[in-house]
Amino acid sequence: MTIDTRPVIRDIRLRIPEDLHGEPVISQLTSRCGVTVNIISATLGVNAGSGWFHLSLTGTHAQIQTAIAYLNDLDIEIWEDETDSHTSL
Repeated sequence: MTIDTRPVIRDIRLRIPEDLHGEPVISQLTSRCGVTVNIISATLGVNAGSGWFHLSLTGTHAQIQTAIAYLNDLDIEIWEDETDSHTSL
């Protein structure tokens, strides 16, 4: 059995609730899950409630799945566009 180590890019949009603003959620995607994170856009503000992010995650399929599972464990709302997923050449 061969493990697929080709890099995959997955665009996601997520909402980080106000109670998680003190947590390093996005940096944990890199250190804990091993993915590279590019912030495409974000909406933040002092006392703004939730933070909204459009992220591009790059890593192996397994790393991306681990990152999604991590966000799900935190009960963070995630919107994925499956048509944006592609394998780098």
